[in-house]
Amino acid sequence: MSVTPTKKWLAPGFALSFSLSLTQKIAASRQRSDQGLTLIEGLVAIVVVSITLVSITPPIFWATGTRVQNRRAEQALQLAQGEIDRVRTLVDQGQATIKLLPPVGADNIRVANSVPAPTSAKSGLVTVNPSCKTNPDNGESPALGEYIQINTDPNPENPNDCKPNFLMQTFRSTGLDGDGNPVTGSAIPEGFVMGVRVYSIVAEPNLIGSKAETTQASLKGTNGLGNQLTRPLAVQYSTIVRSNASKNLDLYRKLCPTAGAGQC
Repeated sequence: MSVTPTKKWLAPGFALSFSLSLTQKIAASRQRSDQGLTLIEGLVAIVVVSITLVSITPPIFWATGTRVQNRRAEQALQLAQGEIDRVRTLVDQGQATIKLLPPVGADNIRVANSVPAPTSAKSGLVTVNPSCKTNPDNGESPALGEYIQINTDPNPENPNDCKPNFLMQTFRSTGLDGDGNPVTGSAIPEGFVMGVRVYSIVAEPNLIGSKAETTQASLKGTNGLGNQLTRPLAVQYSTIVRSNASKNLDLYRKLCPTAGAGQC
């Protein structure tokens, strides 16, 4: 009869003791988790982040620089081809004049360095920006040692951005008349070989300083300006012959050997 009350008194005491012990363990666990990182752990984290940044930064700059250079080279190639098409159209339509044709450089302009890089700017700016009309180009061909200043920014909301971002040099051979003889005096040739070089604006100091080259810039990967500081981004040559006369096929054949194999 006396055993039953003892059991009823011990059971609540045991439960209370177990509850207090569990509460203390949870509190201790929370206290440990709230203590944060140690100094060593913080230093290790800083080192890991630094190593990660150092390892990924160069590839990012390399990829960005290469993409920018390729985009500029593509624009330069379009400008060069556009100039060749313009001159070809003038010749085909019989509207070519000495002032509209490229300046005469040499009989065989494809020979390396036969026409040196330009050293000064032609007055005026060729632009697609309608707000850049303070100093427009007159449309006439530059002198042999001059380059044409070109702005390709079409943004009309920025009238102050009327500065060139490409520099283009054009030149041609003396050319042949309708009978296949070398042109003399101020006569308009029936056929000739023309060349175009397009430099980036960053090459202007070297152009003015006579330090620029004529070989096309390499498009290899770069994290900077590469060799566009001294070399043209695009170099194009083309044989221009008036195509509306059947006899001019002979002119084309005569001019083609000077163009180089596969480049007529």
